[in-house]
Amino acid sequence: MAGSIFLSGGGGVADTALLDFAFAAALGSGRLSYWPVAVDPAETAYTDCLDWLSGVLGPFGVAEIDVWDGTGSGLGRRLPGYSGVHIGGGNTFRLLDVVRRTGMESALQAFIDDGGAVYGTSAGAALLGADISTIAHLDPDPYDTTDTRGLDRIAGHGVFVHHWPEDAPLVRDWVRQNQKPAVALHDRAGAVVTDGRLTAVGYEPVWIFRADGTEALSVKPGESIELRC
Repeated sequence: MAGSIFLSGGGGVADTALLDFAFAAALGSGRLSYWPVAVDPAETAYTDCLDWLSGVLGPFGVAEIDVWDGTGSGLGRRLPGYSGVHIGGGNTFRLLDVVRRTGMESALQAFIDDGGAVYGTSAGAALLGADISTIAHLDPDPYDTTDTRGLDRIAGHGVFVHHWPEDAPLVRDWVRQNQKPAVALHDRAGAVVTDGRLTAVGYEPVWIFRADGTEALSVKPGESIELRC
C-alpha cells in the first residue's frame, strides 16, 4: 500500500502543530530524511534549517533527522532505510530542478509506493501535486521551466499553498486552463492523503476545487473526502 502524504499550507510552527503531530506519529521511532533544498544554501544555511525542524518535531519525539543537501545520488539508494521524508519550503522551481537533476524524483516515487510517509510544506506540498504551476503567482522561475509536472501523488490534483479566500478566482482559472482539480491550503490548513482519501488536519478548512467547475468544497478539520477528478 502506498504511503501517506502530509500537506501543509506553509504556516508557522503554531499553524502546523496538529499536522506535525500526526506526521511524527506516522514516523514512530524511525529516521527522517529532511530536504530543505527549495532554499538556496547561499542564502540560508541548511544547518539552520535543521535546527528549525528539530525544534518543530523534537517535542513530538522525532530525534533522528538527516539533511539532504541536494547533491549526489547516493541518498536514492539509502532512502528505503528511512520512515519518512520532509520536504521544506522555498522556491518550488528550484526544488523541482534539484530533485530531477539528482534522480531523486524517481527515488521519492518509489519510496511513497513502498509505504513511506512524506510531508511537504509550501513548495514541498506543491511538488507533490499534479503540476507546480499552481505556485507561478508566488515563485519566480530562474530556470525557464517548460515541464512543470509535479509528482502527482494527490489523485490528480494540483496543490495551492498560502491560500486565502480572495485567491479563489486564481485557483478556478488554473483548474479551467489545466482541466485538473485542485486542493487549496491556507497557512493554518493541513491535509493527509492516503489511497486517494483526504483528511483535513489543521485549524482551517481545506478547499477542493473540482475540474468540472462546480462550487468549491470546504473540508473542515477532522473531516475526510474521497478525491476525484
